[in-house]
Amino acid sequence: MNVITLPRCSIAYLRRTGAYGAENRAVMERLLALADQAGLLGPEAAILSIAWDDPAHTPPAACRYDACLVLQEGRTLPGADVRYGALPGGRYAVFPIPHTEQAVSEAWHAINRLLREAGCTTDPGRPVMERYTPAGVQDGFCDFCIPVI
Repeated sequence: MNVITLPRCSIAYLRRTGAYGAENRAVMERLLALADQAGLLGPEAAILSIAWDDPAHTPPAACRYDACLVLQEGRTLPGADVRYGALPGGRYAVFPIPHTEQAVSEAWHAINRLLREAGCTTDPGRPVMERYTPAGVQDGFCDFCIPVI
């Protein structure tokens, strides 16, 4: 685990609202196809997966999921359903984890334990994210990023 400062960044994203599950994968695959079509999946690409709501406190039908591409200045994605926004950046506790459904699920369920073990306090004003880079995915890993104060 490392604590790093991520810069503010512009993103293009696709949003799905509904119970978290297999349908989120389809949203991510569509984002990846659009990014590939636009030539934006080079070695510097960063893909973010953000589940905005805690299903323990939010009805499944209202849970929001965003599949995001970090954009370089002036870049866009094709697609009428693509949205644009920005993430504020800030300090994150970053945990490299295996890029498997089981490891990602376990990380989501272990947020409080991971932070306690790292001696960090979460910042509820920013989202928890899964971060994927081409090099990391090639090596079978992604970064589980928890915002910290």
